Amino acid sequence: MSNQNSKSLEFEKTALTVLALVIVAVLSWVGITVNQNQLQYARIEERLANQSTILEDLQTKFNASTVWQSRMETDLALIKQRLSALEQDKK
Repeated sequence: MSNQNSKSLEFEKTALTVLALVIVAVLSWVGITVNQNQLQYARIEERLANQSTILEDLQTKFNASTVWQSRMETDLALIKQRLSALEQDKK
């Protein structure tokens, strides 16, 4: 009976050791996965910040080009008006 109890205790110790190793392995895997996800999230945040900067720059350039286009259209209209006036004077 003592021999059987000893074997039973030995099996129980082995089973608990294996279970502990499995738990440690799973926790390690979870820790590594969380760490990798945090790094990916940080990279995505950095890219998003860069994209936001680029977008702001493009919006500024677009607004400047819109102002320039408006000025050029005004200048062109004035030139056409002067040209028409000159043509009228020649007639």
